[in-house]
Amino acid sequence: MMMPRYVLVVLLLCGLSACSTATAPQYYAIALPDEQSGTLSASQQPVVAVSDVELADYLSSIGIVYQQDDVQLTTANQHRWAEALDKQLTRALLQNLRQQLPDWQWQNGQMAGQNIAQLQVKIRGFHGKADGHAVISGEWVLNTGKQQYSGQFQQLYPLTADGYPALVRELRTGWQQTTSQLAMQLKPLLQNAAHSE
Repeated sequence: MMMPRYVLVVLLLCGLSACSTATAPQYYAIALPDEQSGTLSASQQPVVAVSDVELADYLSSIGIVYQQDDVQLTTANQHRWAEALDKQLTRALLQNLRQQLPDWQWQNGQMAGQNIAQLQVKIRGFHGKADGHAVISGEWVLNTGKQQYSGQFQQLYPLTADGYPALVRELRTGWQQTTSQLAMQLKPLLQNAAHSE
């Protein structure tokens, strides 16, 4: 038995409208690829190997994390990272360290060899809160071979507007500030390591 033509048209229109009302995911980036980040000068500068930023398990999802209250965390379905968050944070960290501390070569990955320091950064908080703040917290370890140093960071950044775009912008700004503060802490440690050799 054939369906009347008007029934097919109605079904087709319903199907199209259902597709058009479905909200497409929105993607956000903390750090876009830098064209110059892959070019390393073959100089005699001491090398610091920077491991990939390590994330707490709940931050490893593609969705942006939002803290509802003191015990509940929610991962957004429609608001997602455009690239794995650890890769974005690692890239931004390297870019900032290269700008702030140009006397050292900052390379991504584990390396073995003399006169090479290694930096590890672990992120414990990188999300929004219902009280209108962005949270950035974690810890770092610098190993110079002869000495190991460590530190922590934890900061709340007030959001200037509602919505995920404002949250991502504040997280980006906060991460830039965090990595700049880290560079200030690392500089004397690396200088001491160079003088002790």
